[in-house]
Amino acid sequence: MILYTPLSETDIFPTELKDYQKRQTVQVDGRIVELEQIEEGSYRVVQLLSTNPQDYLNQSLHPGEIISI
Repeated sequence: MILYTPLSETDIFPTELKDYQKRQTVQVDGRIVELEQIEEGSYRVVQLLSTNPQDYLNQSLHPGEIISI
């Protein structure tokens, strides 16, 4: 079976439930981003969910970047 999806493998088959519970999908600057909470008010970008190629050129939304909400 082949599963075509924009989600990563860890979203579909989470290995550790604790890490997965820290993640949330929010809208940042009009783009949908999956974030992982590091500490209160500080988040690490896990994945950008977009079909617009221009969104991936925004360096502040690259995976691993730290943002505050």
